[in-house]
Amino acid sequence: MGAFEIGLFLFGLVLGPLINYSIYSFAYFPRPFSPWNACPLGLAERTWTARLPIVGWLFRTHEAQFLGPIFWLRPFLIEIATPIFLLLLYRYIMAGNVSPAWMPSQTLFHQFMAYGFLIALMTVATFIDFDERTIPDWITVPGTILGLVGAVVFPDWRLLEMSEPIFPALVGTPVSVQANSPYRWDGTWSVGAPGDLGLWLGILFWSGWCFGMADRRWIMRRGLKKAFVYFAEALKRSPSSRLLLTIWCVGLVCLVGAYWTIGALRWEALLSSLFGIGLGGLLVWGFRLVARWAMGQEALGFGDVTLMAMIGSFFGWQIVWIAFFLAPFFGLIFVLIVWVITRDNATPFGPYLCAATLYAMLDWVNLWQWASALFLPPLMILPILVCLLLALGAMLWLIVTIKIKLLGLELNGTKS
Repeated sequence: MGAFEIGLFLFGLVLGPLINYSIYSFAYFPRPFSPWNACPLGLAERTWTARLPIVGWLFRTHEAQFLGPIFWLRPFLIEIATPIFLLLLYRYIMAGNVSPAWMPSQTLFHQFMAYGFLIALMTVATFIDFDERTIPDWITVPGTILGLVGAVVFPDWRLLEMSEPIFPALVGTPVSVQANSPYRWDGTWSVGAPGDLGLWLGILFWSGWCFGMADRRWIMRRGLKKAFVYFAEALKRSPSSRLLLTIWCVGLVCLVGAYWTIGALRWEALLSSLFGIGLGGLLVWGFRLVARWAMGQEALGFGDVTLMAMIGSFFGWQIVWIAFFLAPFFGLIFVLIVWVITRDNATPFGPYLCAATLYAMLDWVNLWQWASALFLPPLMILPILVCLLLALGAMLWLIVTIKIKLLGLELNGTKS
């Protein structure tokens, strides 16, 4: 183990407690589990030994009466796993398992950075979702902005694909996955193209993301006209509206400035990131709306939408679509086990989205090799998405109708 790997391992010892702190502090209902949180009433201030990574949890057994008998086990395992996983991830990427090993070491390291950032964010989101069945915006909003900034600063941290060879006898070369992959970059999206279509698409996706984060309330009890009044009034009164408006304005200025200053390669990376936010979030949002209409209840939380938009900001819309359709396979076994034990068929979907994304990231070379044949250009795939969502809605509606009307069951599986 070289000096850099030792330093990376030591950094992992710090990152583990930071992940635990984020899990228990950024949740909607924070809990004093982290040694850096305030102590529960009745407990003396924690000693410095209780704040040591990993072993510090073993000095806190006296807190079990306040926090539960094994409150320490999960964060203890997270802090053990973090430095080990970080080191193994570094070796895995630098060995050429994500990109060819002969790629510049700087490119491989930038990809390691992207993987590390995103996995840490997904870890926090996963455990908060397990605890509360929701994913706070305090995780996904900064994570999405980080993905956008990273695309500009490190345009080579994107996933790779093999380009089409110019001559049949040659072998394609690795190129970054972009918004139009697996097809060639659309020249009309480039800087200075007639009509500035790329800039307008970027503004559309950025504005859609900001609007999606707003406090939107659609109340139809008193007709369409009143619905718009309630909608506007809710936006006006929401404490988050002013912050979102500021974020939108700042982002808009930065986006226009970037279009004219950062160059073709970085603009391609940034627009691909914005496509990831737009098309990645749109897929999950569309499924959420259709499922709610068909089933009469929430099938996915809006936190799942912002989670996949964040993932799309790092690696584009393609990996989001792949992970979304793989996620049910990762959740199936866990859901069956929980149902057999508790008869509870409700489970958060976010952790399985994260698990599917992690698999797609680690096995991207093999996965994209066959999955790329299924993709159409994004402007062609949108009508197909609408048709798929309509078909899915009809299927879910039919299932729910049969379950309730013919079998006399409620959606939770009990007799009505």
